[in-house]
Amino acid sequence: MEGAAAEPQKPAANGATAKASPLSSMAGTAACLVAVGLGGAALLLWWALAFHSAHARLWMVPAGLVLLGTPILAWLSLLASDPCRCGRRPVETTPTPSAHAGA
Repeated sequence: MEGAAAEPQKPAANGATAKASPLSSMAGTAACLVAVGLGGAALLLWWALAFHSAHARLWMVPAGLVLLGTPILAWLSLLASDPCRCGRRPVETTPTPSAHAGA
């Protein structure tokens, strides 16, 4: 049974711990947001097909809308924040010569 057990990960020789790259954390966040959005869409679709005609289980509508709308707001906030700009190069500006440089 010793061969079946996974060995614990050893820290690096210098004692540093492994850190996830920003790209992998963004991919994980994107996957979670897609899963939540699809869950909300599925809940709304299930309610529309099974319970809409009887006006039953109305709690599913706001729950589905929250699950569907939350990823949209999260995407907007992520796109407007710095974590999404990690792969972009900063804009470089060239200094313009001032009038007092020659004096």
